[in-house]
Amino acid sequence: MAKPPVSLLVILDSGLTYGLQKLLLFSLTSLLPMLGVIGLVVTYQSCFEHGRGILELSRFEITAFVLFIVLERRFTYYCRLFGYSFWQGLVRLLSVLGVASLIVGVGALLHGRFTLLIEPILLQPLWLGTYLLALYLCPPAALIDHTAQNSPRADAVEPTLNTSDMESKL
Repeated sequence: MAKPPVSLLVILDSGLTYGLQKLLLFSLTSLLPMLGVIGLVVTYQSCFEHGRGILELSRFEITAFVLFIVLERRFTYYCRLFGYSFWQGLVRLLSVLGVASLIVGVGALLHGRFTLLIEPILLQPLWLGTYLLALYLCPPAALIDHTAQNSPRADAVEPTLNTSDMESKL
């Protein structure tokens, strides 16, 4: 079956659609990491709002900071395991934190509208919990062949990955 002839209007329309799709994708891929940085700055400022340093932190905030460090170390380990460069890992981390910032922002807007649903004392634990969950789900993942790990010379065997996480490396 022969293709119909293509007019100049179709070529221009297709080019405009392609350009707008790429612009939307670029803005999304650059907006999420920026939102992640903004979310981290706002979270830091909310924890140190009175300017008295570490003395104003509650036990929950100290626990959250320790968990942030532990989950970041876990993220770094998995990025090295899957062969991510520093910049690929940083963009992935900031993008996931950007998604968490969007969730926290929507939650803040909903809380402003429905103030009686959530007690104000629970807002910061929910906020920090969202970031902790995002950090837990952030590392690349694939099934690891555990039979190679259980061989007699397990100390000399590297983990074998069954699947690759190539779509997130793009």
